[in-house]
Amino acid sequence: MNDIIKKTIEEFNKQQDAKTLIEVFKSFGPGDDISISLIQRKCKVGYNTAYRTFYHLVHDGIMKQVDNNGNSKFITD
Repeated sequence: MNDIIKKTIEEFNKQQDAKTLIEVFKSFGPGDDISISLIQRKCKVGYNTAYRTFYHLVHDGIMKQVDNNGNSKFITD
């Protein structure tokens, strides 16, 4: 894992969303489209947890910004 991912996981470990974040890294690969609803379905979490996870991934630079369809690109490798 690169340093950005490690930092993000450490921040999430302080919260209850760490499990969801780890599941996102397992479920999606580089270049995959990700939306809040995809996180909800793949990780079996509610909207608020999926939103917080999505927000942190974009904020930390792990995903590109949202396009017009509400999707972002997963950019980690």
